[in-house]
Amino acid sequence: MNAPADPIEHGTPRGFYQHRKRNDPLCQPCRTAYNADRREKRQRAQGATPSQQVWNKGRVGEPVEAERMPTGRTCPVAGCGSLATEPRPAARMVRVVWPDSREPGRWYCPGPCRAYGLALAEVRAIGDSRG
Repeated sequence: MNAPADPIEHGTPRGFYQHRKRNDPLCQPCRTAYNADRREKRQRAQGATPSQQVWNKGRVGEPVEAERMPTGRTCPVAGCGSLATEPRPAARMVRVVWPDSREPGRWYCPGPCRAYGLALAEVRAIGDSRG
């Protein structure tokens, strides 16, 4: 009987692959070691890498939804969204006007409200496809 040059390392993931390469039936210790190794690799893959942790500033776990910020019509700032024909309602208000828009110029507070106003004016400048 010919013995292989290197014996099977039973009870290790390497032993699992040695069984497979030689077309030998798998023993339970090799199967268990392989399953444990795969389970450990899956668990490691689910965790964040060091570069991901740096990117996330160390935060782990489920993401938390950002709190909603009132924008445009729901903004609590007095004068936000008022027509630009009126004088500037407050300091730092931004006048938003888009050429050929059906939306009149309006005053918005800087940040999300300004972006909302620009998007609204731009969308309302798109040509009417009805005719």
